[in-house]
Amino acid sequence: MKYKVLLVGLGQMGVGYDVGTADHAAILTHARAFSLHPDFELAGGVDPDEANRARFANYYGGWTGSSLADGMQAVQPDVVIIASPTEHHAEGIHIALQHGRPKLILCEKPLAHGLADAQAMVAACREAGCQLYVNYLRRVEPGVLEVKRRLSNGTIATPVKGVLWYTKGLLHNGSHFSNLLEFWLGPIVDFRIINSGRLWGGSDPEPDVQVKFAAGEVTFLAAQEEHFSHYEIQLVAPNGCLRYEQGGAKITWQPTVPDRDVAMYTVLSAAGETIATEGGRLPWHVADNVSASLRGGPSTLCSGEDALRTLESLLKMKAAL
Repeated sequence: MKYKVLLVGLGQMGVGYDVGTADHAAILTHARAFSLHPDFELAGGVDPDEANRARFANYYGGWTGSSLADGMQAVQPDVVIIASPTEHHAEGIHIALQHGRPKLILCEKPLAHGLADAQAMVAACREAGCQLYVNYLRRVEPGVLEVKRRLSNGTIATPVKGVLWYTKGLLHNGSHFSNLLEFWLGPIVDFRIINSGRLWGGSDPEPDVQVKFAAGEVTFLAAQEEHFSHYEIQLVAPNGCLRYEQGGAKITWQPTVPDRDVAMYTVLSAAGETIATEGGRLPWHVADNVSASLRGGPSTLCSGEDALRTLESLLKMKAAL
């Protein structure tokens, strides 16, 4: 049986990133991932913009319209993907639950701008018996899962100390990497503001902040998007150094080794080990995890509850500025 999917928000993450890409093997959007996955039927799309709807219809067909309520009634989806702007996430989830009975909702990150809206969204899905996931999509990437496995079994020892570089706001893009670090290192237990930084887009802060996780401390540092996008994590463990570079396209583990020249010294291996990644197919892995969850299997997607904890921690940092 194929699960019917209704895509709400037909912008870049919904459709656009895959249109005209030179890499035909890449899967960069929800529309391409769920249209190609054998367990799903991409049955319709919702967007207020007529050009976005026309583009979706041209590439994928199916029902299109500007009203989510109409889409729920026309498509009767099993899965609703909320890829609209953050300020419309809460409304989208409530309309989907009012006008249909979706089994699962996948919402773009962050869940909401405010904690009250996010809490209401999680509660509404819980009461409706609808699974809620938030698209912190790095959590399903094979290289990230390998790092998680090594941290869990001690191959990468803890506690760690590290640095995270981010741009485009703590809530908008920094949240991706805060959530990833929670996935690897456990919950945030404390933080200390180093520098208040500036506001991105007039509302999203870009502080430098030292964050304590259950398994280590990482200093978040804000770069400047107008110069270049920069997303990188370096974790120094007791037995080596992990580098998560180019937004996750490259992951390298350098274990410790005895120094060949100086007795009793320990250094990092010069060569290191490249951990295989599949950053060009992240939405496919998201779709695969959605399918597994619908069938009662395991999933590493970020639950609504986990996303709520990430948001709560980041809003506390914002309030402390």
